Amino acid sequence: MAPTPFDDEIVRNRREAARGSVNAMHELAMLLRERHRHTGDPADLLTGIAQLRTALGYVPDHPVRPVLVASLSALLLDHFPYFRDPAALREALDGLEEALPLLDGENRFAAELMRADALLRLGETTRDRGPVDKAVEAASRLPRVPAALQVLGSALYVRYKVTHAHEDLVGAAAVLRDCLRQTPADAPERVLRLAELGNVLQTSAEHTGEESLREEAVRFLRAVVEEVPETSAGMPWHKVDLAAALRDRGRHTGDVVALRESVALLEEALAAVPPGTGPWHNFCENHLTAVHSLVELTADVELLDRALEVGRAAYDAGGWAGGGAMVPLLLGQLHHVRYRYTLRPADLERAAALFGEVVGTTPYGGDDHVTALAGLGQVRFAEYLAGGDAEALRAAVVALGSTVRACAPDSPRRAEAQIAHGEALDAQYALGGDPGVLAASGHAYREAARNEAVPPLTRVRAARAWALTEARAGNWRRARDTYALAVGLLPLVVPRRLARADQQRMLAELDGLASDAAAAALAAGDPEGAVLLLEQGRGLLGGQVLQGRDDLSRLRTVAPDLAGRLRETFDLLGPAGYLPNTAADVRHRLDRRLQELLDRARALPGFGDFLAAPRLADLLACAENGPVVLINVSRFRGDALLVRSSGVTPVALPGVTPEAVAERAAAFGAALTASTRPGPGEAEAQTVVTEVLGWLWEAIAEPVLAALGRTGAPEGDPPRLWWSPAGRLALLPLHAAGRFPRGPAVLDRVVSSYTPTLRALRHARTRHDQGSAAGPADGDLLVVTVGDAAGARTLLGVGREAQDIAALRPVTRLDGALATVDAVRAALTSHASVHIACHAASDPDDPSAGHLLLHDGRLSLLDLSGLELSGVRLAVLSACETSLGAPRIPDESLHLVSAFQLAGYPQVVGTLWQVNDRVARLVSVDLHRGLRAGEDVARALHHAVRRCRERFPGTPTLWAAYLHSGR
Repeated sequence: MAPTPFDDEIVRNRREAARGSVNAMHELAMLLRERHRHTGDPADLLTGIAQLRTALGYVPDHPVRPVLVASLSALLLDHFPYFRDPAALREALDGLEEALPLLDGENRFAAELMRADALLRLGETTRDRGPVDKAVEAASRLPRVPAALQVLGSALYVRYKVTHAHEDLVGAAAVLRDCLRQTPADAPERVLRLAELGNVLQTSAEHTGEESLREEAVRFLRAVVEEVPETSAGMPWHKVDLAAALRDRGRHTGDVVALRESVALLEEALAAVPPGTGPWHNFCENHLTAVHSLVELTADVELLDRALEVGRAAYDAGGWAGGGAMVPLLLGQLHHVRYRYTLRPADLERAAALFGEVVGTTPYGGDDHVTALAGLGQVRFAEYLAGGDAEALRAAVVALGSTVRACAPDSPRRAEAQIAHGEALDAQYALGGDPGVLAASGHAYREAARNEAVPPLTRVRAARAWALTEARAGNWRRARDTYALAVGLLPLVVPRRLARADQQRMLAELDGLASDAAAAALAAGDPEGAVLLLEQGRGLLGGQVLQGRDDLSRLRTVAPDLAGRLRETFDLLGPAGYLPNTAADVRHRLDRRLQELLDRARALPGFGDFLAAPRLADLLACAENGPVVLINVSRFRGDALLVRSSGVTPVALPGVTPEAVAERAAAFGAALTASTRPGPGEAEAQTVVTEVLGWLWEAIAEPVLAALGRTGAPEGDPPRLWWSPAGRLALLPLHAAGRFPRGPAVLDRVVSSYTPTLRALRHARTRHDQGSAAGPADGDLLVVTVGDAAGARTLLGVGREAQDIAALRPVTRLDGALATVDAVRAALTSHASVHIACHAASDPDDPSAGHLLLHDGRLSLLDLSGLELSGVRLAVLSACETSLGAPRIPDESLHLVSAFQLAGYPQVVGTLWQVNDRVARLVSVDLHRGLRAGEDVARALHHAVRRCRERFPGTPTLWAAYLHSGR
């Protein structure tokens, strides 16, 4: 053990105590207590307790006895956390009852504090409200000084844990805030009181779902960890407190960074205390809980395996038995989670045994009993899903129904139980078709969806399941309204504070929600509502960026300071990649501040809809230059929604189902891969591509164009049309649909463009108008070429592509080694248009990592989305897969084309798949030749692609990849 300031005095008093000095025994015990506070070694407390018991034997009836008894009670209380033996608390209380009548002044006050402290700890340990009520009563009688307020606040907090009475939680926070206000900034007790307040606020946030309380808790608890020396005996406890708040943040918001930090802090805390002790078991419980939350989001089975080893060690040591059943409960949950990822029957069997053990050994209706009952119900449901055992399903329904009834109303745990109960009832309905069971399932989901204390993602899951029960019952209006609730919660699921990877993961789980919502609205006879739901439920991440780029000039005229703060906050909350711990804290605070600023703006007269989602009339206005066709694909139905300035016209597409689209998309993708390999498979691949283009024509394009009156080739230039497909249909080239080689085709009837959403199209037109006002774009073209990027095949044609474009118009060139990431970023700010010829790549697992491959590295989609360029007009991306979205979240349109649009370009030309180097040069030069002749971008590309088709009529993969997006 490292030397401490107390060692010499301990040695001296130990010698005197050995000679029978009662005063030395007392002084030695107090010194050992101080050294324990310095080192955290419980052996010092045990020695001190033994010394005091010896001293008391010498003074059965002496004036010093009450002081010795009170000191013994103090050491027993200090020692209690290590072994959590209620007998130690009862001994301390008995001693205080003996000493209190004989003490006065400061000694009596200190003993009263200890008595209240011992009572609240006894009540917390035994889950008995009686001692806690006595603690609250005792602390309430004391003067309202900081020390007494700390004990009163803690007692109220413990009573909340026992009774779940929210008023005790509110009271605890108020008392502890008062305590902290009275505590001097340099007082040693300040950090402990700050930590206690942080814990209360964290629990309040968990109870209410109130975001501001959660962030205040994290801020307070992080301040404690930063202020306390790393070597302090209390540091492991402070890390556990901060870890709990971060775990709650992660569970509620989906912030994986917070959960990873929580697990790391708990691993540090576990390593800092001796295994098998009370603190170690406490930290182990917290660690298993945090791992459970993290694995639920990341599926990190290796981390889960390590946590199970730690949990088994705690279980085998038996230390959990004195402090509740948390270890077997958590082990059961972790085994159940691992079963979901690995389908190992042994995990399910072990989970059932652990939950059954707790159910059989804990009081009925208690927290541990209810949690175990919920786990057992979920295990039985998993058994049913694995083997179809109807008896297992019946047992699951009974157990989960009992869990719901035993949970406190409006608690997060009740909502989770209601969702699990609803899922089991759904399965029961599928077996028997009883409408009463379906209604009961819907009721369970409805209650969970309306519970504002649960994480937004949980509420959306519940609302989605509730809506599905209404749809199954044929109640389409109620289904529409319930889907609208789910869609309306989506911004809370992916707040700006989250890293982009977390946002993408959350949205991937909810893929198809907007389409089902729109289909329900159509089934209810509400096509306008379907359009609004698609607008709300698609392109959320891009919509966040667009909202931050909206014009604040109207607000600036009435509240210039508020407008300035909003602009600053929007800028600080741009799309984020990886977030270190403190940066994540900052983004959480900024996101909260942004919402407060928006609330203030919307409270101003005439600003109620400030920066809100566009109204239907605003969306219809987007179709003034031509119809926008939203293609919706849902489990319920397939439809096209023809959006014109006069209104919305639905067109049924009965052959367009999720299964049909998925089948064609898979075949199309495989054919594209095969088409790049010379050999006999290449011709077969072109046949498959042609067949898919034919299906797109017959199932979608032909009925849409017929409804628009475009039944033949137009005289003169064809009219404009914008496609906005939902789901995986966005991975297929609607603009190239047709019966090839000589049948009707979209290319022969309309000029096609794309837009991810109507509001994105509106933004593109606004930016175009702003760019037009800035002046003509002649001579303002930046051409970037990289043909020999490290690690990629050489692009032989990019140099000639740049030369041919330069022969048509003045350009500024960045070629080869000059085309660095920094140089290109800088050049984009000073040129209205850009043509980029290089390698590009999409990443289906992390679409925001899609990138252009420049001379010295990658210019990513996330980097481009964060740019805010003014006065720009056109980006031509003569590269591969620049408009290929992610199959996991196709409705977000996360690709390079959309990134350039978010950066400010109102028009972007890109590709859906890998393009031939030589063909890319031909199409690009033809495009620029049309632009020089005065054609607008969409028509120039349309004519260039048609000429390419004429040149390669039997090879659609060479010309069908090119598309125009935007204005």
